[in-house]
Amino acid sequence: MNIWCVPKNSFKKSHVHQKTVMKIQLNKTKKRLIQLYEGPRNRNNEPSGNGKAKFTNGDHYEGSFKKGVFSGQGTLRQRSGHRYTGAFRKGLREGRGIQTYPDCSTYDGDWMRGVRHGYGVYSYANKDLYEGNWCLDKKHGLGFYSFAQNGLRLRGSWNEGQLVGPLEILFGSVRFHGTWDGTKLSDAHESVFNIASKYLLRGIIQCSFFDEYLWTPCEIDRYSYARLPLEPLPVPIPLMECQDCNSSDESILEDNTVSSN
Repeated sequence: MNIWCVPKNSFKKSHVHQKTVMKIQLNKTKKRLIQLYEGPRNRNNEPSGNGKAKFTNGDHYEGSFKKGVFSGQGTLRQRSGHRYTGAFRKGLREGRGIQTYPDCSTYDGDWMRGVRHGYGVYSYANKDLYEGNWCLDKKHGLGFYSFAQNGLRLRGSWNEGQLVGPLEILFGSVRFHGTWDGTKLSDAHESVFNIASKYLLRGIIQCSFFDEYLWTPCEIDRYSYARLPLEPLPVPIPLMECQDCNSSDESILEDNTVSSN
């Protein structure tokens, strides 16, 4: 039985990170110098309150200031093509906000210290969609990835941007349970097709030719939740140090990947 739905090269090659502490240097935020400002100021002549600013680097900001930096709700339009609307704190994106990237992909979710962190939805330029947890600007923890090309939906765990461990692939009323070993679906673990929560088809999945997987059935049972394989598990949040970053995320499909800085 061929599993046509998930070519083995659909996912980027990855590896499981064993470290629990991340110290990653992201893109540094260049200091913006105000060229023109309209709005209230404080005693130190710093922008304070709601105002509009044009910067020497071509960026524009409209929203709340505090002591001369972005603070509260606002919209930042950058010359590079990035646009962010949402919450700021001490000049950085922090809280809830929507970022639009030059490749027309968008992120709508939580931010901390200028990077994607928390829960968010990323819409890719190729129309794929990821909805789930983020840490230090990368997918990290439980999430759903939807493929626009064939309508498949994948539920799994990500570790520092890489898909790892137990996963579920949903198509119609059928749910496939398997294990991702870092580069492909693992043939070392039992795989199961859940048919409309009525039957469980157990078997072994193996990599085949022409970028396909071959699935060999072993037995069929009536549905029982207790007999389902291990579900995707949460991933610990590592200790981190981060700085502001403007990089878009990458689609899980290699040949549809679009990234911009």
